Amino acid sequence: MWFRQLVREETGCATYVLGSAETDECVVFDPLWDIDPYLRLAKRRGARVAWVIDSHSHADHVSGARRLVAATGARLGLPRHIDVTYQAHRLDDTDRIRLGELELEVMHVPGHRPEQINLLVRDLSRSDDPWCVLTADFLMVGDVSRPDLAQQGTDGAVTLFTKSIPKLQSLPDFVELWPGHVAGST
Repeated sequence: MWFRQLVREETGCATYVLGSAETDECVVFDPLWDIDPYLRLAKRRGARVAWVIDSHSHADHVSGARRLVAATGARLGLPRHIDVTYQAHRLDDTDRIRLGELELEVMHVPGHRPEQINLLVRDLSRSDDPWCVLTADFLMVGDVSRPDLAQQGTDGAVTLFTKSIPKLQSLPDFVELWPGHVAGST
């Protein structure tokens, strides 16, 4: 499998593209508005964009997910609990997406947003163990996300610290964490 992080320098927002060497398909996670980098990367890798997934309702950037789906014919994956009126494949805790040797497992991690999901990534050509988790805006570099943005009162913080953080802490120590914001983001 192959893995690529793309960063919008102005905001520090990170987005990810993961691909299968076996099936020549890829997944784009939390795409930014400008879809050209994803299209160029997929073309350069000889891959078809099979899935486009948003982790939650974004407030820090405008998602390019629907634009990318329209341009590629990919499936749109959204958290089961997200409040949208358009069609999408709803993803829930423990759901799995498999493209050849690449397997993604959905982790529902409410707190920052009630619908927030992370993706646990496995490269089955190497091991059945996960090797990384894409945490979107759930984790920041050196901190956890803000639980107050969804107007959840104290519920967001309580859920973040009693349900979602323990879920990440239960992963093996060797699992890499890849956040949705890099150091220096606003």
